[in-house]
Amino acid sequence: MELQILQKQLDESSHCPLCHASMYWIEAEQYTHELQFHECSHCQHRVFKQDSNLNCHCASCTAQRKKQTQQTRLQEQRKNKVKDEVIYSLDQLSFLNKLFLLSLLDQYAREDVQHDELIHWKNCKYHEITPNYLFQNHLVQELLKAGILKPQDSGIETEHYYLNVRLDGYADPSLFSITQQLRHWFYENLSLGIPFQTTDEVKDSLYLVLYQEIVQFMQFYCRTWGIQIAGNRHFQGFCYRLMENLAVGQIYYLIQTALEYLYKQKALQPRNDKFINTNLLKKTLEQYRERALTERWETSTLPRPHNIPFSKMSEILLFKFLGYDERIFIQPVWKSWRKIEPRLSFYSVKRCMYCGSNDLVVDYDAKDYVSLICRHCKHQDHYFTR
Repeated sequence: MELQILQKQLDESSHCPLCHASMYWIEAEQYTHELQFHECSHCQHRVFKQDSNLNCHCASCTAQRKKQTQQTRLQEQRKNKVKDEVIYSLDQLSFLNKLFLLSLLDQYAREDVQHDELIHWKNCKYHEITPNYLFQNHLVQELLKAGILKPQDSGIETEHYYLNVRLDGYADPSLFSITQQLRHWFYENLSLGIPFQTTDEVKDSLYLVLYQEIVQFMQFYCRTWGIQIAGNRHFQGFCYRLMENLAVGQIYYLIQTALEYLYKQKALQPRNDKFINTNLLKKTLEQYRERALTERWETSTLPRPHNIPFSKMSEILLFKFLGYDERIFIQPVWKSWRKIEPRLSFYSVKRCMYCGSNDLVVDYDAKDYVSLICRHCKHQDHYFTR
């Protein structure tokens, strides 16, 4: 910008917004137009108070504009590329993926919290989103592989992702809109829609989350000894068989007893190479269970330790969506599911009795009684969910 400086003097009462150095007050002329502005005595940043259309061309402002231009170009390239990609609708995602996304975004995408449209995974990956980190990392990798999560810049390795999903026909919904829809599904007692296709999908997720709680318990217990341990497919199948007859709290007790025995025998290794510690624990638990059935032992129940962090995923699924409490850890899963399943099953198959439409709105909802109005034909029906 060609300027003719008419007057320049130091104004120590004004400070640069970038480097906080004192600024010059400058009176200048550009052709026949008079200009007055501040200029930093250190970094040459200029502040035009009278004419906001003028741009500063200091090194910092130039770099910032260049960065914004690159981001705009990347966004345009991404939108053009999206036309050729498979884009999932939010309601097409699995129940587990919806649950994970809400666990991740619920405290981030809020009206009272400043946020952008990216998921900054490096800032939140060590938060208590899921019961344990390995499970959490597995879910993220699945979303990346499916293209539901996309890196901000596909050309470099990054941990800044955006959600590649549609919502109600919008190709590029905001994170807040997506999170709000997930909140409607999980927090409104099924009155604003359901996040699952069948009740089996919810049951599978319930068993998986409780199994991950068991893995978290044994990892937390072994951490005090400096010993690594994790789950694997064989251990997961064994825990599922245990959960058919035992409460999670009883499995906690068996694991605690087995781990203390193995630690006293110095059988556990510092590193869990080739799942050596996992396999030792599984073998010991199998022997305990076999003797318990043969000799008819009564297995004690260990309440969930309060010093183990409770994950956001467990809180949403167990307490908010299923409406349960701590009893889900101290009674067999089948007994808890018997109380949960009828309502979920009803909502998964509900149809208008007059026209067959499943586009129904909840007019009244009690514990065992629901009144629904069809949006298609306006017919109202009343149902008992048990």
